Amino acid sequence: MCRLGSESITTADVPSDARLHLKPGEVAIESIAHACFRIHSAGGSRILIDPYASRVWLGYDFPEELATDAILITHPHYDHDGGEFIGRKVPWTPEVRVLRDPGNYTVGDFHITGIRGKHADPWGQEFGQKNTIWRVEVSGLWIAHLGDNGPLAESNVRELGRVDILMMPIDAREHILKRYEVQAIRRTARPRVLIPMHYRHPDLESSEDSPHGLGPIDPWLAGKKSVTRLKSHYALFTTGSLKSGERIVVFKHCPKVRVKR
Repeated sequence: MCRLGSESITTADVPSDARLHLKPGEVAIESIAHACFRIHSAGGSRILIDPYASRVWLGYDFPEELATDAILITHPHYDHDGGEFIGRKVPWTPEVRVLRDPGNYTVGDFHITGIRGKHADPWGQEFGQKNTIWRVEVSGLWIAHLGDNGPLAESNVRELGRVDILMMPIDAREHILKRYEVQAIRRTARPRVLIPMHYRHPDLESSEDSPHGLGPIDPWLAGKKSVTRLKSHYALFTTGSLKSGERIVVFKHCPKVRVKR
């Protein structure tokens, strides 16, 4: 589903990254790495959220030849915007549609709402702590990606409404959210599936403290109930597959993400 080899993301169908063949009602969520995910609809639409810059803070490359109909960016940090804000060459071609701001959008089968949030303290002062929370509706599922948002404001909770699947920054060193803040968001949003993101991948990092300040996910998961550790970097979801209560789903990163040592 993802591979290295060309120079950039493209909107075109390429043989190495063909659209998935899903059954009606199915939605595929694919973890690339860090906070980057690609979501696939049964109709063949694809969106990519928060591509990161290769080897800036993170010690690994962004996989190339990832086809997408649009890119959603939560905020202008290099581990979420492909390095655009700091002047890096972005990993997408000029014709790719890029969404950054609050508002309502339609991309193929996806109905997308950008919600005005605030980057977690103390980060992001250089761009006013802007952070767009993305809410995506597809095939009856409501998926939310928090980016690096801090505690949710009451207005955020109202605009989010129902959340079936929540992607939230969680790591053992509390780089973005403190443990009690994570718990508060879980109680408020009440997702049926919680997908942790924005944590270290030890097999991709070359030193114990790189990237600086970011922790792994395993210590946070210790003792948690209803945890599913996938053997793959993607999973299928339908409205009928979601059970009552919260399930924590941990993905593998995309196998084509590489580190250059």
